Amino acid sequence: MFQNAPEDELVDLAIDLDVPVPAEIDLGGLLDAVVRNLADLAQREGLPFSHYDVDDLDALAEFELRAIAELNGVDVHTDRARQIQGLLKTGKKVYKAYRKTRPKSQIPMYLPMLLSALARYLVAQKS
Repeated sequence: MFQNAPEDELVDLAIDLDVPVPAEIDLGGLLDAVVRNLADLAQREGLPFSHYDVDDLDALAEFELRAIAELNGVDVHTDRARQIQGLLKTGKKVYKAYRKTRPKSQIPMYLPMLLSALARYLVAQKS
């Protein structure tokens, strides 16, 4: 999926997440570091979601959605629809802050593509 992404946007995403970018980019290694740093950032600030992310959240497996919900402080003991609504509610606040403080950030744009990898990383960290 990231093979066709513009390299300068991926570099900007990495910079947004404080990932050092080497002179020669190893896409797999860069994306691994991006996911790890995204998890750290999300623990501090939450994830920026908008109403456009509903389908991406709904496409997650149950355990993946639960991991993302837990990361964002959303009650994981509710049904799937409520978890998604909770993520949208908390995420819209974070998204609004991003637009004010980091208007050129690549994080909101690439978050949907990174959701599944982020969720699997979170689950692996708990194991």
